[in-house]
Amino acid sequence: MNEKIGLIVKYVVYFLVGALLVFAIMSFTVVKDLKAENVQLAEALDTSRYEAPRLLEDAKAQSASGDYSEAKLTLQTLIENQPGSAEASEGRELLLTIEDKEMAANSKWEAALPKIREEWFNNMSESLLAESDEERVELEKDLNKIITEAWEKAKSKVREDWAEEN
Repeated sequence: MNEKIGLIVKYVVYFLVGALLVFAIMSFTVVKDLKAENVQLAEALDTSRYEAPRLLEDAKAQSASGDYSEAKLTLQTLIENQPGSAEASEGRELLLTIEDKEMAANSKWEAALPKIREEWFNNMSESLLAESDEERVELEKDLNKIITEAWEKAKSKVREDWAEEN
């Protein structure tokens, strides 16, 4: 029996030593190569993320769609990461144009705001009043039933109060 246990322990130890050896070999070879490749891919991703033509085209598309804040952020990223590029100088000009468009849009909004607010206010008032009218109609429809039920609940208390007064 002791020989079997000793043999099993010996096999388990051999297995653990082998696993440790495989782990060490993989750490020194495969994992090291993968880490180096990961660093290269991260650098390539950073390069493509901050690629000047792509950033400029993104900013133009965002500006065309009216998303001025995102366009300005994209152009700032372009100017920070590619300051000497031709796209960065075009981006600076585009940034001024976007700021002008944004100011014009804000001015237009401010001019239209009172009328829009009044229309919205009137629509909301009509909606709330219509809802209130519906609730009132429902209440009036069941008014006698509600009053009768409340009377049945309060009748004994009302009688006691009446009896005390008389």
